[in-house]
Amino acid sequence: MWTCPTCAQEFLRTNQTHSCLDKTEEDFLRGKSEVTVGLYRHFLEQYRTIGEFRVHPAKTMISLAKNTRFCSVHQLGRNFIDVCLPLNKVYDNTLCFHKIGHVGDQDINHYVRIYDKEDLNEEVLHYMKMAYDADALKGKSRS
Repeated sequence: MWTCPTCAQEFLRTNQTHSCLDKTEEDFLRGKSEVTVGLYRHFLEQYRTIGEFRVHPAKTMISLAKNTRFCSVHQLGRNFIDVCLPLNKVYDNTLCFHKIGHVGDQDINHYVRIYDKEDLNEEVLHYMKMAYDADALKGKSRS
């Protein structure tokens, strides 16, 4: 692991490209409704049942990382959160994703909109684990 001397973020590769920001998780949550903050915190709690990770606030999103960034919270709405799970193929035979889009040649972003704690059901948790496990494989292949 490499730690940026400017912003103290940890990365898998030395001198990995990133934006050094002084934005915090609390900056993203400031002014958001109790519902939204509660959904965000519940989402993190559920992901912690899958495995350990670090929270990386960025310019426009909050990413979760183990070896690399495996998930991001793209939007903190008035009464929902939008989460992006990069997966290695299209999973469109489900109702849990409201949007699916290709990013480059490798990952396919799958977006989940969470309005209620119950939206984090077994199926969504399954895809969350897939994104987390794919990150673990990336870390092994680069070690």
